[in-house]
This record gives sequence, structure tokens and C-alpha cells, in this order.
Amino acid sequence: MTNVRLVLEYDGSGFHGWQAQSAAGLRTVEAEVTGAIARVTRQPVRLLAAGRTDAGAHSLGQTVNFRLDADLDPNQLRRSLNGVLPADIAVVAADLAPEAFHSRFSAHRRRYRYLVENRKSRSAVLRQRAWHVRRPLDLGAMRAAAAGLLGRNDLGAFGRDPAGRNNVRNLEQASIRRLRGTTDGQLLTFELVADAFLYGMVRRIVGFLVEVGLELRLPADSQRLIAGQAVNAARVAPAHGLYQLAVEYGSAW
Repeated sequence: MTNVRLVLEYDGSGFHGWQAQSAAGLRTVEAEVTGAIARVTRQPVRLLAAGRTDAGAHSLGQTVNFRLDADLDPNQLRRSLNGVLPADIAVVAADLAPEAFHSRFSAHRRRYRYLVENRKSRSAVLRQRAWHVRRPLDLGAMRAAAAGLLGRNDLGAFGRDPAGRNNVRNLEQASIRRLRGTTDGQLLTFELVADAFLYGMVRRIVGFLVEVGLELRLPADSQRLIAGQAVNAARVAPAHGLYQLAVEYGSAW
């Protein structure tokens, strides 16, 4: 069996998340990609994904792998899949992975980005690409709160382990940048890097940081949440501002 690895890019606006659903009429990325592979290779496959994105969330680097009972040219497979996939999904890379490679369990780092449009008027262009926050945000306070989340901690206040094991994660980076445009609007980018993420973790962290930026919380609340103290639950930011940037693997893979 050949272990095939793909890197996917998709616009999540028209999908009910990554995972295939049993309910009729719910369009998912997994179902579209699985169907395209079966159409091109004439073999049914089971996709293994690095992570499951929420309904409306986007990806610039979702990694998947599957096993195929055939020898193939990965570049030809990439071209063939892009020829049959819908316009909101693209295969950006394809190769043959080692037999033991697993998209999820072989990963050692994941990167996510979240976009917040911080201006008075809503945007027509970014309505499905960024969270519109009308009131000004305090960038310094948000950065101080983000710094308090760094390191290896129990982040159960911001999500849950899909397998129900533990909520300890190593958050390596939580940076916030302001991109100035030509209008009165400002686009903020929140970039989070960790060994793994809990379900809903990025959206809850961003929701919490935005509340800090709006002076609804204190920067020190990040430490209180980690310590399990009695603090209100973190707000969940909308899915449409979330981007899965990349999944990183060690040199063995």
C-alpha cells in the first residue's frame, strides 16, 4: 500500500466544517476530498487529517494522508484532483510519505491565524474572512494577556481534548500584530503556535483577548483562567476569522 500525503487549501465559507456528516445536505471538506480521490483513483479511501476545522473556518495548510493500492505520480495526482475538486478546495502539494506517517500523530507543531477587523463600519469584502469588532482594541493589554498564556499549561478554560484525555498544551507563540490600511480601518492578526490544540482553543483564546482589548477583562485574567480560578468562561470568536496556517513535522517525515 502506498501512503499518500496531501496539503490542502480551502475556503471554509461554504462548508459545514471538515468532518463528513451523516445528515443529508451538509457539505463538508472531507466528503468533497474523499469523493474526488475516489473519482480519480477509482478506489475508496479513508482520509486521516491533521485536525478538524470548524464550520466556516479556513485552511491554508491542512495535511491529510491516505493509503492507496497503486503506484502513482503524486504531481499527476495533484493535477488530477484539482481538475475535479470544487473551486473552494485546492491541493497545493502531494507526495509519498513513509509508511508510518500519520497526519495527526506525526505532527509536532501547528500554526493558526485569526483575523479581526477593528473599525467602526463593517466590511463587505471581509464579512466571511475576519471578525468585525467595532470598538477600539487596546493592543498592549491584549499582548500582556497573551504572554500570560505562553508555556505548558492546562488550557481547559479554552477548550477540550477531543479524546477526553487531558487539556495540557504547550503554547509556543501568541502574537498580535496591527496592519494599517488606507482607510480608518485596522486589521489585527492573532497568530498562535502550539504542539497541539484543544477543540475550540484558538477561537476561545481570541475571544478572551478581544474582551481584554475592550477592557471587559484584565490581562491578569489569563493566569487566573490557567489556574482554574472562578473567572467567567472565555468568549468564543466567530469561526469565519480562523485560518489553519500550517502543520509542521520533524525531519523524519
